[in-house]
Amino acid sequence: MVLATRNPGKIQEFRRLLAPAGWELVGLDDAGGGRRVGWEEDGPDYRSNAAIKARTVAGRLRAPALGDDSGFEIAALGGWPGPRSARWLGPAASDQDRLEALLGRLGGLPEDRREASFVCALALAEPLDGGGATLVAEVERRVEGSFLVLPRGRGGFGYDPVFVPAGGRRTTAEMAPAEKDRVSHRGAAARALLAALGVGAGGPAAPRGRRAPRRDGGGPPPDQVVEEAVDPDPVP
Repeated sequence: MVLATRNPGKIQEFRRLLAPAGWELVGLDDAGGGRRVGWEEDGPDYRSNAAIKARTVAGRLRAPALGDDSGFEIAALGGWPGPRSARWLGPAASDQDRLEALLGRLGGLPEDRREASFVCALALAEPLDGGGATLVAEVERRVEGSFLVLPRGRGGFGYDPVFVPAGGRRTTAEMAPAEKDRVSHRGAAARALLAALGVGAGGPAAPRGRRAPRRDGGGPPPDQVVEEAVDPDPVP
């Protein structure tokens, strides 16, 4: 299965989180032809963008694909930056650039107005014999908490150094990987996806479709399991 991402942190996390399914997970750039695949994340919400990624990759690489879209939401700013969390500062910005720019805008907020959320949507698609792809399942999960104005921790990536889950005292960047997986938005979404597919409950252990080729030869809940056909290469 191809992970429709080039983010090494996400690839590492998904390999841990989806290990119970026994899937062979391949990052996009490690899949045959993956370096030539691109898309435009122009959906209005997380689910739409996750579906764009999954259907594009599954349709072009002819392999099952998992699309993810996640974001960091600041309650006092109406949920900004939301689905544009990785893009609002421009394509050349690094995680550190975005973190510093965000804190530059938020440093003046009082402590009682620092509510924040992490959101993750996942979409699973598989190729159709006649071309294109079908959307198999989609889920979305949210984790509430608050943000700090002084980053802490060296683990994780993105906005992890400033996010403290509700009821906790440490940022997700201060947590060991297994602990973060238990409380994170991506962990919650991955578990929901496996449950929706019946993995671990006597259901199918993997979607239909071909194994991903390697270059080296090798919306809000409820969750949905769907059968939606789409045209080949839906995103130019």
